[in-house]
Amino acid sequence: MVVLEVVESWSLTGIEAHILNRFFIPPIFALTMSFGQGAEPSAGPESLFGLDNVIDVHIRIESEEWAKLQPPADVRLDGEAVGEAFGDLIADATAGGHFRSEKSTRPGLAGYLGVDHQYGRADVEIDGETVRGVGLRYKGNGTFIEGHESRRYSFKIDFNEYVKGQEFRGITKINLNNNITDPSLMREALSYELFREAKIPASRVGYAKVYLTIPGETKRKSVGLFTVVEQKDKRFLKRNYGSSKGLLMKPSTFGLFRYFGDDWHEYEIGFVPKTEPTEEQKKRVMEFARLIHEADFDEFEERYADYLDVDQFLRFVACNVVVCNLDSFFGGSQNHYIYLEPESNRFQFLPWDMDHSFGAFHMMGTPDARRDLSIDRPVTDKHPIIDRVLRVPANKERYHAHLEDYLNTVFDEDKMFGKIESVGAFVRPMVSLNGGGAEARFDRVLAAEPSWEEQHPLKFFVTKRRESIRAQLDGLSSGESVGFGGFPDIGQFIPWIISALVLLFLNAIGWIWGIVVGFRGSTLWGCLNIFLSPLAPAIYGFAVRRDLGFRCAMFATFCIIGWIVFIAAVVTQIS
Repeated sequence: MVVLEVVESWSLTGIEAHILNRFFIPPIFALTMSFGQGAEPSAGPESLFGLDNVIDVHIRIESEEWAKLQPPADVRLDGEAVGEAFGDLIADATAGGHFRSEKSTRPGLAGYLGVDHQYGRADVEIDGETVRGVGLRYKGNGTFIEGHESRRYSFKIDFNEYVKGQEFRGITKINLNNNITDPSLMREALSYELFREAKIPASRVGYAKVYLTIPGETKRKSVGLFTVVEQKDKRFLKRNYGSSKGLLMKPSTFGLFRYFGDDWHEYEIGFVPKTEPTEEQKKRVMEFARLIHEADFDEFEERYADYLDVDQFLRFVACNVVVCNLDSFFGGSQNHYIYLEPESNRFQFLPWDMDHSFGAFHMMGTPDARRDLSIDRPVTDKHPIIDRVLRVPANKERYHAHLEDYLNTVFDEDKMFGKIESVGAFVRPMVSLNGGGAEARFDRVLAAEPSWEEQHPLKFFVTKRRESIRAQLDGLSSGESVGFGGFPDIGQFIPWIISALVLLFLNAIGWIWGIVVGFRGSTLWGCLNIFLSPLAPAIYGFAVRRDLGFRCAMFATFCIIGWIVFIAAVVTQIS
């Protein structure tokens, strides 16, 4: 035991050793053992991560604490409410506001709905080790809204929220992501690994089977298969940079590295510091923001390298371009971190929340356009940092060299196919934990070719994306820039639309047929068959006038069965 080894290394008198052994070592030893409830001492943080690693997470929480996690009773999360919130969001963006509403303290779309994720106190058991008094809350914006119908939300666990100094396997927070928008459960995991291989500090990822117990309500209910994502915090900074003394920020505002003048309060709202900034760090943020947005290009070109880790930025952009990660630094107002690295005093950009990578962000461009994303101008809107940095010829040359390298290393086709197959084989047996239809959706993402339901199977995306990047580097194509408002991916709805149209056509035939045979019998049945088709014609033909309406009743029954099958199929697909 570490404590005993330390004690033995001291030069102690017999009385001092007796005092230590009597009063200090037993409580420390008991605390260590009680943390794991008698289990073997826990492993390090690496035991929680790995694309071939799954942990069991059992959350136990009292009903009154569980209630703290839920949105207020007056908060609506239906389609109409989301549409209204999105309208408010657009109005704020147009007016130059921040990406947050007065309805909530949190930024993002969920905040515009009045959602403000709050912690409740819970116990969590991870692979047999119990940690008591942790903070548990929901997380996310779009994934929270999309998870509302199934009630399968993403979670954040903060071991330090209620018990100061408490940690688990060397970490203080973990994220459990529901991947509600990614049926493969691999896009984010593969993307983080690609960034790390490209020497961009990125979160580690693993998998977790999550269970929930609320005494008196549910006992060890399976919530599903989640990804475990490492939190970007001081522990992360220490591991990747050797120091956590820099300024870590998680921007959430309209625009990239926005300039707000000299009022730090505005930067605090828009840049959301995660560590306490010094006055010098505040000044550094404001100066670089001014340089990006206010300086002419000559001044920018002369001074930008004093503020920006240029090569790290070029690699960050290249990785995002390779995996077409548009719900990010490219296309949105959030989903990235900025770190003012203390040794160089330069800004670095770090990835976050990449479940829409591999071309899966449907709000920007068409499927074909996303696969053919431009390497030099990925988005149609102005992107002041990318535009200005790549305007420097030496930077564009070095950026293209990184892309060339990635085609042969981190995004090599054989390598990516092997990783997709190995992770897919590991995940596939557990996918059923995510409910009916999950396995079919998973298989479509791993299929060789696109289908109506899945426009971006992973291998197909890799092949087409590599072809596009290759053509652009060779000067044969300029790729496509995308923006918000591209055509939606309607391919997945085509079979349902066709089925519904066929059913409507058949019902129209049955409706006319029922009216004719109904009026041949009586005015009453003619009217009933007009307004209650196909049920009334079926009753009429089977029970009232078999001589007139039997065949019509058979046809009406066929229509009824058709609608039942169609509705059941739609419900299964949604669930």
